[in-house]
Amino acid sequence: MLRSFAEVLERARAISAARTEPMRIAAAAGEDEASIIALDEARREGLARPIIVGEREVAVAEMARLGIDPAGFGFVEAAGLDNKAEAAVSLVRTGGADVLMKGMLPTSTFLHPVFVHGTGLLPPGGFVSHVGFIEWREAGRLILQTDGGLNIAPDIGKKKGMIINAVAAARMLGIERPKVALISATEKVHSKILSSVDAGLLSDWARDALPDADVDGPLSFDIAVSAEAAAHKGVTGPVAGRADILVGPDIETQNVVYKAFRYLAHAEGAGILVGAACPVVLASRSDSPREKLNSIALAVVYAASKNA
Repeated sequence: MLRSFAEVLERARAISAARTEPMRIAAAAGEDEASIIALDEARREGLARPIIVGEREVAVAEMARLGIDPAGFGFVEAAGLDNKAEAAVSLVRTGGADVLMKGMLPTSTFLHPVFVHGTGLLPPGGFVSHVGFIEWREAGRLILQTDGGLNIAPDIGKKKGMIINAVAAARMLGIERPKVALISATEKVHSKILSSVDAGLLSDWARDALPDADVDGPLSFDIAVSAEAAAHKGVTGPVAGRADILVGPDIETQNVVYKAFRYLAHAEGAGILVGAACPVVLASRSDSPREKLNSIALAVVYAASKNA
């Protein structure tokens, strides 16, 4: 089981070393400092061959400032954020790259061409969701959370897809029986708290739909992650205090959870989209080069798990 980003990087190196050539990663609007540093590190680690989709002159000037040799990069010329996103998706779709990565552009602009029918990267009948990964040092493990980057106000059907995708991502890390906490403001179903009602329905659904995972809710955040809090409140079950995956009621909740871990607990993070036709690195524009590298490594591991 992979319990840290260092272990994820080690696994990604081993996967890449077993390939005839590294995966090619198309970075839409990847001319910014953090993206270039992360892509160069991924190249030097042998994880990926970087391709910057954007303005070559701008990227090369930034590389010169950073002391990075552009000879290790590929370039696809595109101007304007919309065009950069579309060109990166097209490059992946036509076989010119294996992984898609977000650079310095808004998430909505980056994702729009991914979901265009006929030219995007959504498999027929597929469902795509964002999975955030947080290295929780005190617990000595990675914890997953969804969906803080894509599905805004998911209904029951979308939450089922989010859970299925997150369970697949957890198994990618070697978690054989993922423990999924359905987060709400309470641990009991309350008719006026929609997230608790959904959680109760999803818990019932999961018993048959996901027999190899433990899904429980509603659970408040403290009960999901703290065995002490669960014991103090008298909440038992296989998930209480031991959650591997936190499923939130909406994008606001999970976005805040992820950034609270990062900025208040100083935890390392990463994020990928699960369910698309290729691995998609979806890091925040404010993420450090290290966190973008973590996301690239996760994309490599995810791709290998899909092809296993």
